Amino acid sequence: MKFKGRAANAAMCAMLALGGAADAADDMPKTIPVDAALLASEQIGVKGALVMARRIVDRAGEHLLVVSRLAGASSAPRATPGATERIDLFAALYTRKDNAWPQAWIIQDKVDCPGLDSGAEFFSRYITVTDLDKNGIAEVTVPYKMSCGGGIDANTLKVILRQGAQKLALRGTTLRNSRMGAHYGGDMAFDPALLLKENAAFKAHLKFIRDKVYVED
Repeated sequence: MKFKGRAANAAMCAMLALGGAADAADDMPKTIPVDAALLASEQIGVKGALVMARRIVDRAGEHLLVVSRLAGASSAPRATPGATERIDLFAALYTRKDNAWPQAWIIQDKVDCPGLDSGAEFFSRYITVTDLDKNGIAEVTVPYKMSCGGGIDANTLKVILRQGAQKLALRGTTLRNSRMGAHYGGDMAFDPALLLKENAAFKAHLKFIRDKVYVED
């Protein structure tokens, strides 16, 4: 089902309210996809091409998650004229406050590789909204990869979890030549905070997402 403009707000709020009434006991965050028309109606700008957007309702309120990708020319002096050598990735959460949507947080990264091949992509299928610590506040996990150089190198891989001001990350590289004896890449490192006992569920989730996306070939 697709929604357009202001009608989208009423329709989606009604659907979320019904879901909240049915599931009030578990207090789990509720999510539903939204489109560019709804973001425009709420005056939320999208940087580059929209990858995905979701409305999230949790104990902290109502939110819009907006994920986008902007590709263009490098601003470096040695940039190749007419070539796409810089790619910016954005994942931002906006939280409703009265009739406005101030930005609560943003994950922002980029590659800028003048004279080289540039690549940066979200693994949009594995962008997740969870409540691993059962506190009723949504965690958003965003995995993506970036590259700067040749096509056979292992790419930089990041899996980032946000819950309000908290930011936790697993960083490493993708795995190449996985079906051959001469494979390379595939390393990973957790933020120190993920080694704490209270963050064990977050660590396991980041590892789970990483394992879904890190093998390239």
